[in-house]
Amino acid sequence: MNRHNKILRIGLLGTALVTPAVLTGLTPVLTQAVAADNVDHSGHAHAQSSDGNDTVTRWTCPMHPQIVEEEPGSCPICGMDLVEKEFPAQEQTADAAGDDMSDMDADEGHTQMSSASGAGETVTRWTCPMHPQIVEEEPGSCPICGMDLVEKEFPAQEASAETGGMDEMSGQEGHDHAASASSGGETVTRWTCPMHPQIIEEEPGSCPICGMDLVEKEYPAAEVGAASAESSGGETSRPKAPTFPAVSVSPITVQHMNVVIEQAKKRPLTETIRTVGTVGYDEDLLAHVHPRAKGWVERLKVASVGATVDKGDVLFEYYSPDIVAAQQDYLVALRRGMSDLIESSRARLELLDVPASVIDTVRRTRKVQRTIPLLAPQDGYVAEINLREGMYIQPGLDLYTIARRDRVWVNVDVLERRMQSVSEGQQATMRVDGIPGRTFEGTVDFVYPELDPQSRTLRVRLAFDNEDGQLRPNQFAEVTLTPEKTPPVLAVPATAIIPAPSGARVVVRTGEGRFRPVAVETGAEAGGYTEIVSGLEPGEQVVASGQFLIDSESSVQAAFSRLSGSGDSSSSGGQSGHQH
Repeated sequence: MNRHNKILRIGLLGTALVTPAVLTGLTPVLTQAVAADNVDHSGHAHAQSSDGNDTVTRWTCPMHPQIVEEEPGSCPICGMDLVEKEFPAQEQTADAAGDDMSDMDADEGHTQMSSASGAGETVTRWTCPMHPQIVEEEPGSCPICGMDLVEKEFPAQEASAETGGMDEMSGQEGHDHAASASSGGETVTRWTCPMHPQIIEEEPGSCPICGMDLVEKEYPAAEVGAASAESSGGETSRPKAPTFPAVSVSPITVQHMNVVIEQAKKRPLTETIRTVGTVGYDEDLLAHVHPRAKGWVERLKVASVGATVDKGDVLFEYYSPDIVAAQQDYLVALRRGMSDLIESSRARLELLDVPASVIDTVRRTRKVQRTIPLLAPQDGYVAEINLREGMYIQPGLDLYTIARRDRVWVNVDVLERRMQSVSEGQQATMRVDGIPGRTFEGTVDFVYPELDPQSRTLRVRLAFDNEDGQLRPNQFAEVTLTPEKTPPVLAVPATAIIPAPSGARVVVRTGEGRFRPVAVETGAEAGGYTEIVSGLEPGEQVVASGQFLIDSESSVQAAFSRLSGSGDSSSSGGQSGHQH
């Protein structure tokens, strides 16, 4: 039974549980395990030799002692050269019936061993050559690597005694009721990953680490209930039950890993937003010039883009038959002296955008004015012009666009993750390449309601005063937005967060040289710090650098704890307390 447990422990190393932590923290554990196994076998052999029993020479793998060959060669699992070793003749006879891996590989599925040499009755089972902890009562494939299971003879007494342990391993594909029946306690069904047993879900799905389909497994109800109570017991409890054991690391290893410790404390998360934009017209101050009547342009007074105009300047003069007819009606009303008709005809001329000075001239001279001037509606400069002399114009044509210089807009794009930090009225500063050394101050004028579907950014409009006219449309600008001050929140360095599909976690230092991964719920991020919504308390110390190796080591220990059936990874005894 002891020897089978050692084989099970070493066999687990053939799975995908090997992480970067193996290189730093797990290798000494493996070396000790192999050495202990070798000591057990060698000591047993010498003890029997002292009683006068004979020994036989076999070749075995230092990393996988379940591999025993009659001739030199290499390990079929790791490829290492087999080493010579003496085995008791009686024990080797029993091993030839149950543990001879070379005979199992040579026959590949149909080996039938005889145990008539004193080892007792045997039973036939199917196991995986790469993962000997997988033992099934019927042929099939390995749930870990997918290889076809091969036939193998096991001692009947050992197989009967370890049915519970074997069923717990194979229960990742089916139902395990033997263990719960023997213990007398109720069980609950959960789904776990064969490669990452620390992943336990209440519903079927896929592993968030490797993507494999979760398999059904029975867990003791008391164990699951205690974990659930711990995860939901109070406001100050962790958001999830701790599923990773503590790890002890020696001071010299901590130094070599460059571990950096930071304290979780409350701080304001304010970070300036730096972005770029383009200077443009203040569209609220743009003026468009349209004719009110059909006609022909006869004299063009302002003919170029960029020309500066004042309100009331003549832009062009044009002849319009409709305006000429309206002037004649006005003169008829004046001759007859009918006040109502005079007022209505004058109002018609005003509606046709005839200047008051022209109407007064018609009233005074009693003559029709052939051409009518069109005046600039405001001060500014001509941004666009769409006519030339002799053109036929009519209502609806945009003849001029007149913009003002005293105020400009700047359109910038803000990243989606920063959009909650932007609001109307927020202060902004701007620098442009064409005016070195000068900083312009403005405000957020408008935040657009939709994101750009291509760039996934939020468009924000800023307004800046430009009394001296230094800022010009289409200039490239560098903009800095200053968010409003926020109340302090509990935060840790962003580098301390270990992201995972199942949720973020941090590594907390629980004592001198002792660490434990803890699940946390994160919030906003700014200035290199991340808000901790739940999972930590102010004053707790977290690892801000070098935490990934510690987290990986803890994951491996949790996996060993679950596969060995202990269930409680937080109290895994020697595994969680050994030094690295």
